[in-house]
Amino acid sequence: MMNERQSHSLQRRLLATMAVGFALLLVLISALLWTYAQAAANRTQDLLLAGAALAILDRVSVRTNGATVDLPNSAMDILSLNPVDRVKYRVFVPGQREITGTRDLPAAGDLTPSIEPVFYDSVYRGSVFRFVLQGRQINTPEGRTWVAVQVGQTVEQRTAQQRSFFTTGLAGLAVLSLIGLGFVWVAIRTSLAPLRQIALDLARREPGDLALVEGVPPREIKGLFDAINGFIIRLRRSRTLTETFIADVAHQTRTSLSAMQGHLSLAADAKDPNQMRTRLIKADRQAQRTVRLTNQLLANAMVIHRSDKASLQPLALKPLVRDILGESLRDSQMRAVSLSFNDDDLAVGTDVIAGDEVSIGEALRNLIENAVRHGPVDNTVMITLASDESRVRLSVEDAGPGIAETDMARATDRFTSLSDYTKGSGLGLSIVKAVAEGHGADLKLGRSSLGGLNVTLIFQRLAVLVLLLAGVLVEPEPAAAQTLLIHSATDPPAMRPLVESFENRNPGVKVNYVEFQTLSLYQSVLQPDTARQPDVVISSAMDLQVDLVNRGLARRIKVTPENAPPDWAVWRSELFGFTFEPAVVVYDRREISSEELPLSHRDLASFVRSNEDRFRGRIGTYNIRQAGIGYLYATQDSLQGPQALRLFEVLGRAGLRTFCCTADMVAAMSNGEIAFVFNAIGSYASHYAAESPYLGLHFFDDYNLVMSRTAFVPKTSTNPVVAAQFIRFLLSEEGQRIISEQTPLLPLLPVANPKSAIEREIENRRGTFLPIRLTPGLLTFLDDLKKQDFLSGWDMSLGYAP
Repeated sequence: MMNERQSHSLQRRLLATMAVGFALLLVLISALLWTYAQAAANRTQDLLLAGAALAILDRVSVRTNGATVDLPNSAMDILSLNPVDRVKYRVFVPGQREITGTRDLPAAGDLTPSIEPVFYDSVYRGSVFRFVLQGRQINTPEGRTWVAVQVGQTVEQRTAQQRSFFTTGLAGLAVLSLIGLGFVWVAIRTSLAPLRQIALDLARREPGDLALVEGVPPREIKGLFDAINGFIIRLRRSRTLTETFIADVAHQTRTSLSAMQGHLSLAADAKDPNQMRTRLIKADRQAQRTVRLTNQLLANAMVIHRSDKASLQPLALKPLVRDILGESLRDSQMRAVSLSFNDDDLAVGTDVIAGDEVSIGEALRNLIENAVRHGPVDNTVMITLASDESRVRLSVEDAGPGIAETDMARATDRFTSLSDYTKGSGLGLSIVKAVAEGHGADLKLGRSSLGGLNVTLIFQRLAVLVLLLAGVLVEPEPAAAQTLLIHSATDPPAMRPLVESFENRNPGVKVNYVEFQTLSLYQSVLQPDTARQPDVVISSAMDLQVDLVNRGLARRIKVTPENAPPDWAVWRSELFGFTFEPAVVVYDRREISSEELPLSHRDLASFVRSNEDRFRGRIGTYNIRQAGIGYLYATQDSLQGPQALRLFEVLGRAGLRTFCCTADMVAAMSNGEIAFVFNAIGSYASHYAAESPYLGLHFFDDYNLVMSRTAFVPKTSTNPVVAAQFIRFLLSEEGQRIISEQTPLLPLLPVANPKSAIEREIENRRGTFLPIRLTPGLLTFLDDLKKQDFLSGWDMSLGYAP
C-alpha cells in the first residue's frame, strides 16, 4: 500500500503549476506596477516642489546690491503638506553668487536653469533628495540675468507613497489571481472526474476481482488507463506465480513428509531388526531434511517481511559476525570444519552500515550452513570483513566443490538445488539475495581462492560523525552605570521632578542636566566644542529645533499610540513636543484693572495707542535677538495678519522694553518698572503669578499662540536607547502627570482634575489657542535674508537706528 505521506494530489499539483504561472505573471506585472507607482509618487512630490519653487521665484526682486528674495511663508507651507520629509532650498545667480539658502546643494549635472522645472534625484549628506531646478530672468542694472531656485525634499514620503501605490495595486492583482485560480480549480476538478470514476470502480471491487477496467477514457488519461489495465494483467501473473510458489512449497513439504511417512511405515512392517534400523535411519534423515526445509521457508518469509528500509538502523558488522561465528562453533556438525574470520583490512569504526541485524544474521548463517553442507567433512570456511571509503564487504568462501560458471545465474532462484548429492532445499542463496535487495547491497558469486564458492555482500558504508560540543559559560560583567547627558533651555528646577522620577524608575541611570539659552543651545548642537555630545536636546525654540532636525541630526524614535503626541507636536517621529505653553499677557494688578484689559490683539494696539503716555517705557517683551522663543512668538504673530505689524509699531512708539527671559521681565514688573508683559511664556508666568498677589494673567479672545517644549535624540548620542526611554517617559501618562502636579510647566495633554489655575483656564478657553505646528514652515523665518529683513523691520518698529 502506498505511504500516504509520500502521496500527492494531482489536482493540487496542477493547481500549484497554474499558481506558479500566475505568480510569474504577477511578478512581471509587479515590476511594471512598481515603475508606475514610482512615477506616480514622483508626480505627487514634484507638484509640491514645483509649487514651492514658483512661490519663491515670484518673490525674487532687484535691489541696489542686485537680485534678492523675500522667502514666502507659502513656499514652506506647500512643502509642509508633506509631513515627513526634510527640506532644503537654494536661491542663486548661476555662475555669479549665492543669494540665500543652503549653498552646498548638489548641482544638476550639466542642467541649466530654465523657465520649465527640471526634476532629479541626488544624494546630499548621506540622504536621497528629490530636487527641482527652475529659473527666471530679471532685469538688473547689468542687464537681464537668470535667477535660479533649487528646492529639495528627502524621499521618505515618496518611498512610502510608492509602496502604498504598489501594495494596493498588488493586492488587487492578488485578489484577481485568486479568483482566476478558483476558476482553474473548478476546471481541473471537472477534468479529473474520469479519474475519480475509475477510483470508485476499483474501490467497489471484491479482493479477487482482477477484471480489466472497461470504458473509453479521454485522450489525456488514456496512458494511465492502459497502465492500470497493464498493472492488473501483471497482478494476475504475480498472483499466479504466488499460487505456484505456494503450491511448490506445499508440494515440497508434502513430498518430504510423505517420504518420511513411507520410511516409518516400512520400518513398522519390517520383521528383521537390522532392516527396521535401516528404515528408521532413513526416516531420521528425511525428518532432518523436512526440518531444514521448514526452517528455511520460515527464514525466507521472515527476510522478505523485514526487508523494509524503514526498519534499518546503524549497525556494526564486526560484532555481529563474531556472534554468528561463536554460535556456529557450538554446533556439533562444525567440529571437523576449519572456520576462520579475517578483519585485518578493517579500520576501527568503518564497519557501520544501515542494516537489520536479524536479516543479516540469517543470511550469514545460511552462507555458513551451505558451505558446510555442500563441502567435505574437513571443509575450510573463511569469513572476511573489509571496508574502503564508501563500502563494506562481507565475504564467505569455502573449499567445497563450488558452483559451475554456467549455474551462477540461477543459483539464487528459489527451490533451485544444484547438488544431487546433498539434495538441499534450494532456498539458502535465495534468502541471501532477498537480504541484499532489502539493504540495497550488491551480491556477487564467484570462485574462492580456497577452490570452492565465494559469496560477497557489498553494503554502503554509513558515515558516523560524532560531534563533541563544549559549553562555555561566560559570567556576564555587571552593567556599568549609564550617564544620560541632557542639554536643555529649560530652568533646572522646572525639570528636576521629571529627572528624579526617571532616575528612580531606572536605578542604573544617572542624568547630567546642563542648562543653555535657546540660541547658545542651538549653536552648541551645530558646532559642538565638547568631546561628549548630548543624548537629549530640549528647547522651547521650536523653529530652531525643527532646523536641527531638518539638517538630519536626529534619531527616529518609536512611541506607542497611547503616548503619541498630537500631530502638531511631532515631526518625522524625531522631534516631540511634551508641553502645552500658551503665550500670555502678564499685568500688574496695581496698574491695570481687569475691566480695561483688551480682548484681542487689535484691541491691545488700540489700548496702548490710547494710553501711550501712561505706558511709555513700561511695556515689556522678549528681546528677539537674544531669546529664541521671543523670535518665534514675534514671527508667528506676523503671520496672523497686518494687525500684528501695526501692534509692533504701536508698542515701539510706546517705548517697548525688551528682556532676555521671563524672570527678568517679572522682576521688572515687581519693582514697578513696567506695567505689563506681552507674549510671556504662560507656564513661567503662572508660576511667578502664584507667588505674587499683584501679578495677573490674561488671554485674548481672538487667538493665543501655543509653544511646546520639544526634545530629540541626536544621532551623535552615546546612549540612544536610554535617551529614547527618557523621551517616551516625558510623553507617558506618568510623565504628563508629573509635569502637571510637580513642575511649573504645563502638560501637553489635559490631565484629570488639573490643580493649577492656568490649566483650568486653558480648559475653559480651549478653542482660542493656536498651537505652533512642528513643520518645515518654521524654517521660513530662519532664512538669512528673511531673518535679516524681519529683524530690521522689528528694529524700525521699536525706533532703533538702522
